[in-house]
Amino acid sequence: MSRRPSRDREGAVHLKLILSAALIGYLLLTTGSILTRLPWVDEGIFASPAYNLVSKGYMGTTAMETAGTPWQGIERHTYWIVPLHLLAQAGWYQLFGFGLFSMRTLSALWGLAALAALYSVALRLSGDRVVAALAAALIALDCSFIATASSGRMDMMNAALGMAGLATYLCLRERHLSIAVLAGHSLVCASGLTHPNGILYFASLLLLMIYFDLRRISWRFWALAAVPYSVGTLGWGLYIREDPAAFLAQFTGNMRSGGRLSYLSAPWAGVWNDLVVRYLGYFGLSPGLTALSRLKLVIPLVHAAGLAGLLSVAALRRQAGYRALLAVAALHFGMLSVYDGQKLPYYLIHTVPLLDAILAVWIVSAWTKSSIPRALLGALLAAFLGVQILTSVQRIKQNPYRTSYLPAVSFLQENAGQPALIMGSAALDFGLGFEGTAIDDPRLGYHSGKSPDFIVVGDVDYVEYFRGYQTDEPAVYRYIVDRLAKEYRPVYNQAGHTIYARR
Repeated sequence: MSRRPSRDREGAVHLKLILSAALIGYLLLTTGSILTRLPWVDEGIFASPAYNLVSKGYMGTTAMETAGTPWQGIERHTYWIVPLHLLAQAGWYQLFGFGLFSMRTLSALWGLAALAALYSVALRLSGDRVVAALAAALIALDCSFIATASSGRMDMMNAALGMAGLATYLCLRERHLSIAVLAGHSLVCASGLTHPNGILYFASLLLLMIYFDLRRISWRFWALAAVPYSVGTLGWGLYIREDPAAFLAQFTGNMRSGGRLSYLSAPWAGVWNDLVVRYLGYFGLSPGLTALSRLKLVIPLVHAAGLAGLLSVAALRRQAGYRALLAVAALHFGMLSVYDGQKLPYYLIHTVPLLDAILAVWIVSAWTKSSIPRALLGALLAAFLGVQILTSVQRIKQNPYRTSYLPAVSFLQENAGQPALIMGSAALDFGLGFEGTAIDDPRLGYHSGKSPDFIVVGDVDYVEYFRGYQTDEPAVYRYIVDRLAKEYRPVYNQAGHTIYARR
């Protein structure tokens, strides 16, 4: 009598246990991060238009100073970013209320959607449930994935919709190619209307269509693919029509800001700096980090081992699905390297999960077919996951929300009085309200001429801005130093926040 069905059932149970444990780990770590991480400027700025849409009926950003910036008309129309994340926030707040934790919970739910999509992509490309389960587990416990899932930015929604587009196409292409094309491109279009990084998934979906189905796809499928982009452009265009001049000023201003496109003329420098700044910098090579932080270098080293391992095995290289996975990963890395001159760490959400999937392919293959001792592979995997989990736990343990943010907000609430004008990060608005008490102006009134009652200088926001002005805008820097010295006096200095009161 064959024992194969019994073994299959045992294998299915083990996979379910792996996925369940990873999912529980994701929910625990993400919830802990949501409740403890320091609120930051992007969360305040991106919450402002959604708050105004729900409470006042217009999608303007009122949390930031616009004098001397390209943000023309942003108080009424928010054009410098694409609108879908703001609309999703507004709908979410209507159902569950407005607030920092509410905003972050929305990202965590998009994280669950991203995990489901990534599992599906890994399963379709590998044809192996063990590979797909391990890939999902590695991604669910990845410290960079947890960080993105607990942030109020739009990056997780962007990645979830884009990866869902790829997953939908791969799942439907064999039986219903026309539906696969339409549904896949509809989700990718939604990703692009959430953040311009949706272009990564647009390029990836085109790559998969050409790679797997070029002979099956006629001109009518390409026409079908264009439908959702036409609808999306029309919808966004109706909003842009309300103030085209403001759209042009804001959107082009955002594209030019911070050297965003600086590597278009030097792509190889972009690739090098992506490795050094975005990857190795985030995972432990940035200056001033503790020894514990440098322990994160284990993560890119294991990723490199997984990539080298997959490339070194001819049997793996010959599999069409694995070649497609490598091609998508290379496409994401190459495009981000060239067009993101700022090397922003939160864009790791578009590359690191793919590296986790590649690692899963190699681990499963080496476990079953390689001469590498299983004890060594197990130790490598344990070290990789251990550092990931330890990093997230350490961040939660520090709890800067309670130790840094709340004390600063409490001091302002007790001493500012009404009415008062406070200059500081837009993150303060979650504690002080989004009705204009606080305004985000890191140039401290250089262009606006405003004289706030209090100025809040955070180590992770305004201090960094000031350092940038010292080299890029020396006149602004001299103004800031002179103003703080002559017109204000420090009245609070605790846990990364210094508060100045007007003399």
